[in-house]
Amino acid sequence: MIANMVAVLAMTPAAAGLPAAPAPSVPAPSDVRVAWTSAAHTDVEITWEGTAATRSRLTLVRAGDGVTENLAAKVVEAGRPSRALLWPGLHDTDYRVRVVAVDSDGAEISEPAFSPVFDTDRGPKARIVSVVPREDGSILMTWRPGAYTDPNPGDPLDVPGPVRYIPVATLFEFNEYDDLAAPTTATSFVVPPRRTPVGVGVRAESVGWYDDSGVDAPVAGDRLTATIPQQATIGGTVTVTGRSIKLGRLCDRGPCPTVEEDDAGRELRLEERAGATAGWRTVATAKARKDGTFTLTAPFAGTRDYRVVAPVLALAPDRAARVRAVTAATTTTGVTGPAGDGGSGGGLPITGAPVVALAVGGGLLVALGAALTLTGRRRRRR
Repeated sequence: MIANMVAVLAMTPAAAGLPAAPAPSVPAPSDVRVAWTSAAHTDVEITWEGTAATRSRLTLVRAGDGVTENLAAKVVEAGRPSRALLWPGLHDTDYRVRVVAVDSDGAEISEPAFSPVFDTDRGPKARIVSVVPREDGSILMTWRPGAYTDPNPGDPLDVPGPVRYIPVATLFEFNEYDDLAAPTTATSFVVPPRRTPVGVGVRAESVGWYDDSGVDAPVAGDRLTATIPQQATIGGTVTVTGRSIKLGRLCDRGPCPTVEEDDAGRELRLEERAGATAGWRTVATAKARKDGTFTLTAPFAGTRDYRVVAPVLALAPDRAARVRAVTAATTTTGVTGPAGDGGSGGGLPITGAPVVALAVGGGLLVALGAALTLTGRRRRRR
């Protein structure tokens, strides 16, 4: 035992002939607190007691291992109020604020004090349950709030109540989102008609932490064309051919050009009506071939208007949701003898965009990407 004490004493600065470390010269700060500055939960204020006569230095340390975060220290000069705002850009980590008195050279002259542990967790991602486009172009989406276990319940920055979510939709030409409504505890929302392809979803309401947690689901667009004969023999058949193209988004960190792919397997309907005031009825159905082409054939009883419809498809695990696409109505005149060759009809769908415009627009988007990022509108990055 005596030998161990001698060994310990031999390790002290005095025994080694070194000057002893100076004792703290001022009382340690106390009552370090963190609190939201308002009910909006956008900024956090740090306050403490006991160092108004000296300079104070604040650092942010991780609660788990005590390591100082790589952020510039905050220094509050003597005579100034003992308060400062929390560092921005924090998320998904538990922290404490360390406060210590320092001299004019930055040397610590007191013992440190710490705030209570607080987390900076963002709201949990919701889970998209369904995305169902409607015939009027709107999109009904439903979601389920994400599960969350608070690692530090009761900390001073916990926000009471359930997580609220903000419905969002992507911009057509850029990799960002529009907020469509105020934060809500509802679990469904109808997205007004938007140009497709588009992504729709929700993001958790931000409470001061960096960025937010969101989720979205794709809604693909369509480019549908059809050739409908101008004449057909009464008592015979009418045959319509065409092609269905699926439109998707190919986004990088800026522009989002539209990409096309053959719409293999797309369900299609041939509809007819007896006149402009009559209702439409389905007379034939088919699925697009591997290359997106299709053929629809139906009995022909006399002069009729025809159109091709690609119906809406709800989101499914193996596919994106699809909006409704419809070709322009074309009149096929009934004749008693052999019908003339060819004829044209169809046209552009009521959704999507002409391919020439897409090709030109895609090139321009790259050049305009930098300018778009400087727009004054408030956006949320995907």
